[in-house]
Amino acid sequence: MSVNGRAYDWEDITVTLPHGEAAGITEIKYEDGQEITARYGRGSIPRSYGRGNYEASGSMVLDRDEWEKLKKELTVDGGGIYDHAPFTIVVSYANNDMGTVTDTLKNCKITKFSGGGAAQGDDNASPMTCEFTILSPILYNGVPAKKDWSGYTL
Repeated sequence: MSVNGRAYDWEDITVTLPHGEAAGITEIKYEDGQEITARYGRGSIPRSYGRGNYEASGSMVLDRDEWEKLKKELTVDGGGIYDHAPFTIVVSYANNDMGTVTDTLKNCKITKFSGGGAAQGDDNASPMTCEFTILSPILYNGVPAKKDWSGYTL
């Protein structure tokens, strides 16, 4: 990328949910991590470390019409909203100045919805915030955040 070139912005992001490309999404965030704990012996300097569990989660804000499409897809088998099978969210960043970057959030399970309602004068009534747990390591442009040594798949 050249100096003073255009960086990724919201217009460059495409989010794909189980029902297809999401047009009515106004925010998406995701994070992951693994705790590292220093182990001590004699003295005050760590002599080794231990690893905690890998964890990943995220959230997104959907316009009401986009939420209705997602809700319909999550309940297609006749279950409740929280009874859905894990699903994949794909977030792609692309513009003319930079290459395409694609992050893949596999095996997402919705854990909380909040929002709804509106007030007089709102230009976007009833947006819904969806929080989700990501049950597989995030693939950051094809590179896994954590190698899965378990051999299990969801």
